[in-house]
Amino acid sequence: MMINEAILSQYQKLNYTLSLERERELIAEYIYSTNSLEGNQLTLAQTKSIIENGTISGKNIKTKDLLEQRGTYKALMFMLNAVISKEPLTVDFIKKLNWLSIGSLFQDDYYLSYKQHGQKYGDFKVKKNKIQITLSGGEKFNIEPLSTPENVELNMKTLVSQINNSEKNVVEKAAFLAQEIWLHQPFIDGNKRTARLLINFLTMKEGSPLFPYTEKGIYFNDMLIEQYVSKKSGLIQDFIINALETQIQKIISVFSNENQQQKTFKGYRFML
Repeated sequence: MMINEAILSQYQKLNYTLSLERERELIAEYIYSTNSLEGNQLTLAQTKSIIENGTISGKNIKTKDLLEQRGTYKALMFMLNAVISKEPLTVDFIKKLNWLSIGSLFQDDYYLSYKQHGQKYGDFKVKKNKIQITLSGGEKFNIEPLSTPENVELNMKTLVSQINNSEKNVVEKAAFLAQEIWLHQPFIDGNKRTARLLINFLTMKEGSPLFPYTEKGIYFNDMLIEQYVSKKSGLIQDFIINALETQIQKIISVFSNENQQQKTFKGYRFML
């Protein structure tokens, strides 16, 4: 399964760079969507305020939610710069991506049980964790991750080598990498958020745009679980293709409208 080549080619031929305003909107939407999947209660408007002003207003704001948004912003900027500079996929890159996301929480008073087991900033997990599966009917059960603290480093090196040496298309590689990060649970937290960033990293390196995780009625986390429980291959691949094609169509539409209105934007940074 691959993204529609005609649509991707049309987008790439545009050589279109988002305006600073539209870029900020997309970045905010990305951060909001990926963290809301993990229970973050901040709104899209509050997320935009964090990016633009560094502060937010509202009632009952949790420090954890605020730190998550700020951390994800740092990780996203790191990933985008890595795309621009054509950085390779490495174990160290994955580690940094994760720890930029959760580092502020770690440096605050979170993850105490891991700290008591000697967890250090920037490292893989030092104690066992579990994957909680919640089915559509509400049934919950736990499964053991594929990696333990003893073998996680080796397993991640093997996984990265497998991705880098694979001849499969980028969507297949991105979907497999995301699923494996979730199943191995190499980090103390933020494994699915890291998996989503890695999907964007691999696809953007091949010329696709950044896309947020906001498919209506289709949730990335649900696809992970359904693919695992039902043994239905290709669900994550389908999700990535649909999300990319939707985002490309939006960009093509924006480009067409701007040309018709003969607008000129200033303040470009990334080609998203």
